[in-house]
Amino acid sequence: MEQDEFTTVYRQFYRPLYVYALSLSGNRSDAEDLVQSTFLKALLSYEGGGSLRYWLTKVLKNEYFNLWKRRNRLVDEGSFDLSLIRQEDHILDDLIQDEEKRLLLEAITTLPVHYKEVLLDSIYFHLSDEEIGRSMGITKENVRQIRSRAKKQVMRLLEVKDHEGF
Repeated sequence: MEQDEFTTVYRQFYRPLYVYALSLSGNRSDAEDLVQSTFLKALLSYEGGGSLRYWLTKVLKNEYFNLWKRRNRLVDEGSFDLSLIRQEDHILDDLIQDEEKRLLLEAITTLPVHYKEVLLDSIYFHLSDEEIGRSMGITKENVRQIRSRAKKQVMRLLEVKDHEGF
């Protein structure tokens, strides 16, 4: 990958990859490390062909799981601690200025991992159902069903927050 081409790719994908990494890791430092290692692999090994966006998200996910393996921790699909994000100098306030978008991202981060993965792949990376299905090892119809269920769950979470005065 040439220098100019890499710079263009970096500018285009840094922010969505960072938000995605932050949602997976829950930690600003880990998110930055994950994105940097993803771009390093892109610089060293991407040979073209196929969707670059798909490839970057796949590498980022693999880097995330490798991080957890190195730390000898198990990933609990059912939990995600939002306090980790809030402790990191209000990183969401820096990334997302609009309050509704911030609430939406917080709601998404509370979803089970497979719901969150489908929504973020769709929203931030604009991957097709087929690409998401391939990366998760499921059919595109199953992707649509998971996305529909995830959206309904997010809507319920946002309604509860609205009624609680958030």
